[in-house]
Amino acid sequence: MSIRAKLKSIPVGALFEEYCSESSVHGVRFFVGNQRSACVKLTWLGVFILSLVGCGVMIQQAYNKWDRTPVIVTLSEVPTPVWDMTFPAVTICPEIKVLNTRFNFTQDFETLQSEWYQTRRNKNLTVTEENIGKLKAIIHHCPGVYKHENNFMFNFNHVPEPIALVDFLKNVSLDRRSVFTMCSSTSDARCTDYMQVTLTNEGICYSFNMISQEQMFHPDVLHNEYKYLDRWEDDASEAVGDGESQDELLKVAGSGLDAAIGFNLIHYPLKIDTSCVRGRGYKVLIHEPTVYPDLSKRNIRLSVSQTVTVALKPNIMMTSPELAKYSAQKRQCYFTHEHPLRFFRQYSQDNCELECLTNYTLQRCGCVHYSMPRTNGTRVCKLQEAHCPSTARGVLFIRKQHRNSTEDYLQQCDCLPACSSVRFDLQITQDSHTEEREVRTSIETEQELQARLQIPVYSVLQVYYQDTHFIPAQRSELHGLVDFLANCGGLLGLFIGVSLLSIVEAIYYIAVRPLSCRKRKPDTGASDDIC
Repeated sequence: MSIRAKLKSIPVGALFEEYCSESSVHGVRFFVGNQRSACVKLTWLGVFILSLVGCGVMIQQAYNKWDRTPVIVTLSEVPTPVWDMTFPAVTICPEIKVLNTRFNFTQDFETLQSEWYQTRRNKNLTVTEENIGKLKAIIHHCPGVYKHENNFMFNFNHVPEPIALVDFLKNVSLDRRSVFTMCSSTSDARCTDYMQVTLTNEGICYSFNMISQEQMFHPDVLHNEYKYLDRWEDDASEAVGDGESQDELLKVAGSGLDAAIGFNLIHYPLKIDTSCVRGRGYKVLIHEPTVYPDLSKRNIRLSVSQTVTVALKPNIMMTSPELAKYSAQKRQCYFTHEHPLRFFRQYSQDNCELECLTNYTLQRCGCVHYSMPRTNGTRVCKLQEAHCPSTARGVLFIRKQHRNSTEDYLQQCDCLPACSSVRFDLQITQDSHTEEREVRTSIETEQELQARLQIPVYSVLQVYYQDTHFIPAQRSELHGLVDFLANCGGLLGLFIGVSLLSIVEAIYYIAVRPLSCRKRKPDTGASDDIC
């Protein structure tokens, strides 16, 4: 007899009655039995179904909790000492962009403006086209009033800007050897070995303790017209050796002001051009060494004749490797290998957002700001297009009241935080130099004023770690598969008394027991179905 024919001959009623009588599941034995009335059987069947429904609802809730919130953030049980950490990168951007000893922006701009409004034409101008192009290049740093559509400079759109735009801006910027008169570190006396000239949206800046350009960017994707991170070449760094670079980052020596990194910054009032700047101080950003600085998002300001002391308290976030089995959306972070960036070698949320801004600016404007990473085929925005990258930044990062999903380009970039990251809480103390704030009651002569302006103006920045130990936060698994199965087993046992053996028992009666049933004919000739 075939298996199909044998299955058709199985007495289902007898098999079900046997299962109910022998099963370890609570309540099912009351479903059968000639001694029980139909009312009792229906009552127990209803109670069993209600228990089963209640169990199913609670298992669904347990599954939703396991599926939607598998991650919990807790504080680590072991504190981390600061000397196991790398000192953060410090990027300093002078608000003064031009030395008048290298290019007199004010003189050429005022001369050109006067001649333009007098003649209303491009002929008979004493300012050469080369200098007009240089003026246009410097206006990239100027406030928005210089970029207004009614500015007379837009009548010179036909005049090209310097071909080597970035090299020109570096050449007219403040001399780094004059700006940083002293850089002191208790852990390394030659902290200028860790300095780099950095190209940012604020112009030419100086970064301390950042990784090199080769470590920051993919060289096969980035253009080769100029460098975004240029190692500081001076006498101190030459002592390291010709052709060698200081790629090792500075470690933390300790906590407190005794282990602070100090920067002395100066400028000479008579040597700077202040026509197109809002201030004469410095913008400072403290960030991870692997993060490319974007000072338009956040910065602290160091005014002239002022000492700013910054105490750091790191917020360290670590992620357990066991969370790699979950999707990034569930754990709300990316491991370094999960979200490769086009330009940057190392993933971070800030690097991802900068790359997202670059792509959005290129899509919206057809060009990018010169400080944005780009390929050889991507064009740098000219002065007449300079307003577009600023507008693109506002559209991308500022959340409007009414925004539909098609406009939310930043969300499409999916820039989640890195699974291992460090953010810094800053405790800032400011102290103005009293000798620079004295109220002068007498009228100065021109000679006295000129003599006073010959004196350099100092600013001091000190950065140090506040405490010797910090407690990092850690993402770990809140509900794993074992926890979910344990919840299911507890609920099944609570409501209907089901265990793993009960499930095996049910499988046996469904799949194995029917095949062992056979028909036997007794000698009396009566036909009885026996299993």
